[in-house]
Amino acid sequence: MAKRSRANRTEKATYQNIRNEHKYIDVVHHGDGHYYIIQYIKHELPERTVVNYMGTRCGHKQKFRIGKGTLLSILEDYRKVEA
Repeated sequence: MAKRSRANRTEKATYQNIRNEHKYIDVVHHGDGHYYIIQYIKHELPERTVVNYMGTRCGHKQKFRIGKGTLLSILEDYRKVEA
């Protein structure tokens, strides 16, 4: 059986913290096997939605590369939400 290449696939998922409903993590899994995450706080206000990215440098939104083992231990406190 031929192994299918994942080279052109990218999967994105959003997870919500179990204890704090305003805390989210976006996880991107690229076809080359690397995982990238970005953590943020999101508040729904009547007039707008406020998103505050955590751990950013110089105010720029930036994803961080992470290993699968570390990611799985972080996601123990999160549940997957629909995108």
